[in-house]
Amino acid sequence: MKECPNCHAEMGANVNFCTNCGTDLRQVAVSEEKPAPAAPEPKAAPVQEAEVKAESQADSQASGQVKNVLSSGQAKNVLSTYWQWLLHAWKKPAEAVAAEKWYGLTTLILEDLLFILAGLTGMNKLASSLITKYPYFSSVINELKSSFSSYVMISVVLGQVVVLAINYFAMKRFAKSEFDFLGYLNRYAHLSAYSLILNVLFWLFALTGSLGLQEIALSMTAVVGFLALIYVLLEEKAEKIDQMQFALVISIIVLIIVMIVVNMFFKEFSSKIASVINQEVNSLFGHSY
Repeated sequence: MKECPNCHAEMGANVNFCTNCGTDLRQVAVSEEKPAPAAPEPKAAPVQEAEVKAESQADSQASGQVKNVLSSGQAKNVLSTYWQWLLHAWKKPAEAVAAEKWYGLTTLILEDLLFILAGLTGMNKLASSLITKYPYFSSVINELKSSFSSYVMISVVLGQVVVLAINYFAMKRFAKSEFDFLGYLNRYAHLSAYSLILNVLFWLFALTGSLGLQEIALSMTAVVGFLALIYVLLEEKAEKIDQMQFALVISIIVLIIVMIVVNMFFKEFSSKIASVINQEVNSLFGHSY
């Protein structure tokens, strides 16, 4: 291109005279043609960006809802399977059935929690009744109630763990059982599943303050647990001693352990009662005996 020096009009490279003003362009240098600037890319409209964000948020919410539905569905399936296992245990406790490894342990924990809850409920009812009759000894009664609660929890958990551990060790030692410990707990919990119902009744009787019914429920729970221990032993064939002798020996050992645990419980609780009474007497008379 040529630019006229007079009127600054742009002419072609081959034009010798300006067609606008007639100026001689033969001595004017030819300049290169400047490329046209590229058109700017159109920006996304704010409405379109908002729509994209809304769609992405909707997709993430939908995926989260799907995960929640799946997790809740899996939880319901697990609980339903466990409930079916419990129903089978109540209908046919002696019939072996396949189970997840955590079924037995979960059942025993539930039984212990219900038993402890029933014991604490009964103790609270008894303490409230005694405080109403003897308000001057309310501090003593409350302190004894607190001690009794801790002794109950420790005794129940410790006693059950020791008994089950000895029973399992005897099965592995003399009968060479193929059960692992969780499998053994599954079998024992399946046989003693009635204890779960009895502990619920024990708790309900404790709420109503029916001491006689509490004793019946507690005794039946102990009988069911003991029978389950014996039945598991009799299912396994002892190799080194007679099977009946094997069951009797383990039963005697279990009873001895239970008696030791109960004796420890009452001994500690009795010493606590004596200590509290001694403190109260000292505070009343201002000297010790």
